[in-house]
Amino acid sequence: MAQTSSMVAKRRILWDGVEIEGLVNSGAVRLEDGIVEVPELLKITKVGNGITTMPEVPFTYQVKRNGTAMQFFQDFHRKRQQKDCIIIYVDASGAEYARDLLHQCECTFDEVPEYDAAAPTYAKINFNAIPKFVDSIPGG
Repeated sequence: MAQTSSMVAKRRILWDGVEIEGLVNSGAVRLEDGIVEVPELLKITKVGNGITTMPEVPFTYQVKRNGTAMQFFQDFHRKRQQKDCIIIYVDASGAEYARDLLHQCECTFDEVPEYDAAAPTYAKINFNAIPKFVDSIPGG
């Protein structure tokens, strides 16, 4: 059976408790545990080093060029603001089933949107946010 768009899980993103309209997509939140290779006689064993790397989470928004959302993202990057991000995972019916809390995110990449003659009033913003720490809450 083919999957339809009404069956797809969706995400809502809140920045400091406010949902900014225009979300196109967001990347996965993946915590990576560090690994150290320990040489032994005729073999190398891999063990965890106890260090967790915070993920760099990509986001894409389509917003009005001179709107408040554009100013929000420009201030986020240029003024080096820190914002809390809540990613709410919902199923096709809108029921929440999990949350990721990304604390004190910083904007680590800012791409200046190019002018698009086909859509001159809108801009696509691509950026990465890196949190200080992450909490995952299953089951919402």
